[in-house]
Amino acid sequence: MYRVSSLLIFLLPFALSGCIASNLADKTVLPITTINVAEHSADTTTVYWYSSRQNQPERLGERVYTEKQGYYQSDYQWQSGKLRTLLQRGTKRVDDQLVPFSLQLRFDSQGLAVFQRYKEADHVLPVTMSEIAILKQRSDLLRQRIARLDRKQQHFVQGYWQQQQLMSCATHKPLRVSDPALLASFAPNGYWTVIGKESQGQLTVQQVLSQIHGHSCLYAPKLIELAD
Repeated sequence: MYRVSSLLIFLLPFALSGCIASNLADKTVLPITTINVAEHSADTTTVYWYSSRQNQPERLGERVYTEKQGYYQSDYQWQSGKLRTLLQRGTKRVDDQLVPFSLQLRFDSQGLAVFQRYKEADHVLPVTMSEIAILKQRSDLLRQRIARLDRKQQHFVQGYWQQQQLMSCATHKPLRVSDPALLASFAPNGYWTVIGKESQGQLTVQQVLSQIHGHSCLYAPKLIELAD
């Protein structure tokens, strides 16, 4: 018994140090990877902000601009790889009129919707199980689409004119562009957005996003914090 007790006393510090090391490893903050891409098709322009950690989804913000159907923004949040919260807010066309709408969905750790609220104009309407399933599936499809846009280097680049210079929203430093006439549709001192690539002060433009009209730099929607 004395030998067993001595052995336990000898091993205890190593066991404790192993637990401490394990706990420290668990608490290590892993880096977040962020992708900011955009696409334009027909009359719709969409901008995405997607963040992940070790290939696990964390957050997805979406801004959608259309010429006829209105504008809306979405905010998705995952925990442990599972969608937990989805909020949307904007306008949509109903009976040939643009009306405001908002959607809130919250899921438990098993993926079941534990809270749902959809409001259109001044009316609170139910959300069916099939509609919830489609919205969950769309979150996966969006992640796949964002990955494709990233591989095609369709990055969202935005900036503004300052003293007849192109300035970057990302760095707030001047940008050089091979063909400044591409951005001539934006008024001097105005805000501009493109699909392209920004690297070392050089801007390469694939497409000008003329549907986005703003006065300041855009950021990912933070609807979840506003709702909380």
